[in-house]
Amino acid sequence: MARRSFSRRVSALSARVGDPELGVEGRGMESSLGHLERLVDDTVAKSGEERLSVDRMERALGALSQGVVICDEQAEIVFRNASAVELLGEEPEPDVAERLAGLLTSAVDGRVEEVSVEVGDPPGRSLTMLSAPLDGEARNLGGVVVVDDVSDRQRLDAVRRDFVANITHELKTPVGALGLLADTLATEEDPVVRLRLARRLQVEAGRVGQVMDDLVDLTRIEGDENPLREPVMVHLVVAQAAERVRATAQDKGITINFGEPPQRLSVMGDRRQLVSAVFNVVENAVKFSPSGSTVEVRARLDADADRVELSVRDTGSGIPRGDLERIFERFYRSDRSQSLSLPGTGLGLAIVRHVVGNHDGDIRVDSAEGKGSTFTLRLPAGPRSP
Repeated sequence: MARRSFSRRVSALSARVGDPELGVEGRGMESSLGHLERLVDDTVAKSGEERLSVDRMERALGALSQGVVICDEQAEIVFRNASAVELLGEEPEPDVAERLAGLLTSAVDGRVEEVSVEVGDPPGRSLTMLSAPLDGEARNLGGVVVVDDVSDRQRLDAVRRDFVANITHELKTPVGALGLLADTLATEEDPVVRLRLARRLQVEAGRVGQVMDDLVDLTRIEGDENPLREPVMVHLVVAQAAERVRATAQDKGITINFGEPPQRLSVMGDRRQLVSAVFNVVENAVKFSPSGSTVEVRARLDADADRVELSVRDTGSGIPRGDLERIFERFYRSDRSQSLSLPGTGLGLAIVRHVVGNHDGDIRVDSAEGKGSTFTLRLPAGPRSP
């Protein structure tokens, strides 16, 4: 009776595991037990492989920058990767949680939907959430929602749109002036007027050329995020930058005072980029300073002796507080009438910002309306020269 009971139980196990050989009559108790042991070993091994596969899948999803939220067939969340928690929060905002629940329900129902949400305080982050069903061969397995942070993409698109609008605006005036001057010059017979028109053509052509040159410099500097690192003497950088702006300063009667030349200071970086940055800061100081004033340029080591601080101070009109956050944007011009009337491409400080960033430095601005401005470039110090 015990053997028959054992045989029936083994047959039942055989039916449950789908192994017809396990319950074959006449195999004997020992043979059936041995076969059962092997079957258990195989099942344990497969279970271990499945656990390993699940762990591998969870780690792979955890490495994604996109958030992944998985639900069961009842639309209940069963898994969230680290990115989903970081993007949505441990406890999502009520509006975000409601939209997420709606997407999971849609996924379980077999629908693919996408929504956009804003999370966090302004400016916050812009997220897109895309749902998709998880269909098995025999039944519905639930759904998945993929969360993507598109904030940087939207900001980049906005920068591109602003760039196109700004470059169009900056070139429209001189190009229009060139066409008008050329038409007038073609019909003008007075030699004095023709000479005046020709000189005006040269000015407008130079303005267009300067915009193009600055764009080329900015593009090159943006593309060279890891410039050559070598010791560059600060006084040589300052001297070369000053030579480029000397003619403009002389026209306005402005003195550029370098104080005691810091001939022992050096910075680590690319000399051409550094000269371009210093030139643009000094040129800005000269441009906004009143005629007959002085622009002071100073260089020194900071308190920790690991940074060179190169400051340029003017006594011009200063920068409104509301403009300080935007002066390093491409083509940005203050609303001040003086700023709008002065020549320039609006790219100089954008070039300065990128050069400083490429050299692991920073730039600080101290300004007050009517009292002038001080720009300070802080760059990694190089070895002291003997």
